[in-house]
Amino acid sequence: MKRVSAAASVVLGDAVRWKGGTYLVAALQGHSVYLLSQSPQGEDATILVDALLQEPDFTLLNGQNADGQRPGPAPCRQDGATADALASLALLEGLPQKAQEQVAFWLGHVLEVHTGLPRHAGPGATPRTCYDPALTTLRERYATKAAELQAAHHKVSAATVERKRLAWLSQGVWGLVDKRHLRPVGSHGRVDERVIQLLRKVHKRMHDKPAGTGSRLFELLRRACVKKFNKTEAERLMPSRATFYRLLDRLGIRWGPDSGSRGGNSADTYQPAPPFTPTIATTPGEQVQIDTTALRVRALDESGHVVSVELTAAIDVATRTILAAVIRPKSSGTKTKPHSRRHGGRATKAVDALLLLADMCTPQPMRPGWSKQARAEGSGLPYEELVETDERMRHAAARPVIVPDMIVMDNGKVFAGRAFMDACAHLGISVRPACYHSPTHKAIIERTFRSVKSLFSQFVAGYTGPGLAARTRGADGTPLWTLEQLNSILQEWIAVGWQQRPHAELRNPFMPSMPPRTPNQMFAAHVASSGYVPVRLGAEDRLKLLPTAWVQVTEHGIRLNNRTYDSAALKGYRGALSGWPGKGRRWPVRYHPHQPEKVWLQDHRGGSFIEAGFIHQRLIGDLWTEQVWDRALAAHLEQGGSPKQESAVARAVRRLLERAGRGPSRSQPEVGSTPERGVRVGPELVADPYAGIPRPDFDSITAPPSMDTDPRRLHQTPPRTAES
Repeated sequence: MKRVSAAASVVLGDAVRWKGGTYLVAALQGHSVYLLSQSPQGEDATILVDALLQEPDFTLLNGQNADGQRPGPAPCRQDGATADALASLALLEGLPQKAQEQVAFWLGHVLEVHTGLPRHAGPGATPRTCYDPALTTLRERYATKAAELQAAHHKVSAATVERKRLAWLSQGVWGLVDKRHLRPVGSHGRVDERVIQLLRKVHKRMHDKPAGTGSRLFELLRRACVKKFNKTEAERLMPSRATFYRLLDRLGIRWGPDSGSRGGNSADTYQPAPPFTPTIATTPGEQVQIDTTALRVRALDESGHVVSVELTAAIDVATRTILAAVIRPKSSGTKTKPHSRRHGGRATKAVDALLLLADMCTPQPMRPGWSKQARAEGSGLPYEELVETDERMRHAAARPVIVPDMIVMDNGKVFAGRAFMDACAHLGISVRPACYHSPTHKAIIERTFRSVKSLFSQFVAGYTGPGLAARTRGADGTPLWTLEQLNSILQEWIAVGWQQRPHAELRNPFMPSMPPRTPNQMFAAHVASSGYVPVRLGAEDRLKLLPTAWVQVTEHGIRLNNRTYDSAALKGYRGALSGWPGKGRRWPVRYHPHQPEKVWLQDHRGGSFIEAGFIHQRLIGDLWTEQVWDRALAAHLEQGGSPKQESAVARAVRRLLERAGRGPSRSQPEVGSTPERGVRVGPELVADPYAGIPRPDFDSITAPPSMDTDPRRLHQTPPRTAES
């Protein structure tokens, strides 16, 4: 038997000869050593250290210096803690395949940095000059290896190479294992248990409230984590969205998608047979789709009543820009008798669709309280070029102005009416109705509505959720927004959360690897090739977009919707023939349901508009809408009144507005209720003739001197004298 010297020992990185082959000591575990074959045809081996040293042909190839020191790295400590941490490649079989591939990848590079020779180097191989330990330092080899890996498209630094080598020296091959694969996986994955408990609490708290989509629950969990932990800790603990959805499945949490019933006008119900033809537009405004949908949100109307709301919007196909959008209340109203007219009911009207056309041609102005991110400047729009062309864009929101060439509309009476057709003809817009019961003919606006519901409405206070059960439960008890506030929030969200958010459909077909663009960026790309021509609507243009009623002008004025309008300018039109074929004495009168205090008579002979005001407007003295009038009229009829008693109804409107301004509780401060009245119409405001005149100081006004005559004798007739 071969006698082994007491000084004979092996450490990590030693090159040895064993059974006629050359091996590299790759790992030590307890009393075992893992030998890595340096021959392409050789096989690795695991053997006891004592058996290795007792082999007759065992030779330590790298040897020792004359002073007994090894030329390689210092011997690895073989204390109990380190020995237990060491492992061979055979112990990696339980790891995922990807982890084993990473270990094999790094082992070859670490060996080359440590010894100068790559893995499976043949006998007699010499190291490359850049890795020769006799010619280079470790720092130089670290930098060379990092540069080599970076050239191969690996994100590796010299510090990473050094860290991998030191881990290999201290723990062997096990030090090259990505420790993320060694984390214990519980029944709920690797999500922190505190986050799971918090998720259960959030889900329990939302049990009797509208559900919405999984993204709503994800946002509620994120807010709860930020509230419970600090912001940095919450970002570390929060799982990704994909992990979150898998966690919901593991926990058995059913959080249904924000979709309504499968009946009615659902796109899936009337889905056509394949193959499908995608909607394509190459320039902004080439095709614009417009429609109305319920938002499943409740708000306070102008009179303080809780109403459901619906959204009417128009979207450009080429850029996916929401050109205009408006929220209107939807209520059934009340009936005083079984067969009487319903009063107080309201939904989206034709005038709302008409005003959307005006909004498309007008830049969206910034409103007080909006964030700076809602500004057009720095939002992806070609701001400087747009300001040079249209000065109105200087203080506009981040929403481009696109005049439609063609509008694809629904067949509802809101869009299929004569008023909408005439307004489109006035603006030079062609109209194409969609087929009946075919939502897929305007699939882009339908999909946009679904995105608005999942990204906006389900996060709004007053969200009722999908399904009939959720509607019967009502809102979740949180304070509700007024219609004006809800519209303002929607416009700000469109400028920030939609126009500046990457859209999955806005990709470059010639460079699909590029990230998707935002609607504003897509508009900027199209404007660079097609240009931008602003359209300015004057006062008369806005009036021509309003609905028309044909009424006579009597000696009392214009009678419209149980209200009388009069003006001194109507003197020449009372009882006169209008000159319109077949209309006799009926004149075209433009009216605005959201601004009913005025109407405008159109005189085609001079091309002018004559304004007439409501004769009892002084009794109301505040802004009001058609809905407020209908509610006041219904209350007046319940008390036995008549629709012809205009002054009494006007006083009822005033009381209704005052009650809405006081709020639901006396403990709350009084807040004025300003109704949502849409785009202002009529002539431009003139300068205030009293501007600049200081307010009088009533304390400095003195009383007039007392009269020297009794006031009762001023109106007495003096007695006649005999001479008179």
